[in-house]
Amino acid sequence: MPLITSIEELFQYTKQHLEGKQGNITINFANHPIVYSGNDIIGNSLQEWLPSWFTYLNVDIIPGTHTQEFPDFIANFNEKKYDVEVKAWNYNNGPAFDIANFHSFINQTYLSPSKLNAYFIILGYKPANDGFSKGFTVEKVYLKRIWEITNKSKKYPIGLQIKRDSPYAIRPCAFHRKESFKNREEFIEAIYEAFKMFPSPFLNFTAEEWKIQVQGY
Repeated sequence: MPLITSIEELFQYTKQHLEGKQGNITINFANHPIVYSGNDIIGNSLQEWLPSWFTYLNVDIIPGTHTQEFPDFIANFNEKKYDVEVKAWNYNNGPAFDIANFHSFINQTYLSPSKLNAYFIILGYKPANDGFSKGFTVEKVYLKRIWEITNKSKKYPIGLQIKRDSPYAIRPCAFHRKESFKNREEFIEAIYEAFKMFPSPFLNFTAEEWKIQVQGY
């Protein structure tokens, strides 16, 4: 097993060894195991599995300080820390995973602007659908930055999940098929515009103050 010394090497090794691989999810209840054939649980299971893969590769990676906050993990290569998110989605459809809670993300990046540079390691899987086989195949492995998986939507400056007329989560675009934001600056501008649309009484700074804080970091 090679010594992995960077996030790019981790991605390349993961891509080389996981793309095209097949798997399945089983449930054993009352001593009766079956292969789970639904696909709603596959993405969550792969997101739980991937950190164990990193540990198997002897990568120094630990969960973030707060499990419900962005990002999921912190990796350490040559005494340099990297924020890392892991995601998975059904490659037959557009990505539907949550990137982060909208206002929580704004607060966290205001307090720590470096989190805007987090890396996303993403698995695109296809459930078996030939009527006989069960399980899934990992089609693609991606290494992305947040601006490379987001774009404006039809109604908002950035893709958002809206609940009760308020933004709940930042959502990805179909980055595997369509264009994303071109750079970090476009992403910051989109969050800024969305923050102006949806201010929060629980944050003690304005959209303008957030933008100044994170720009050029």
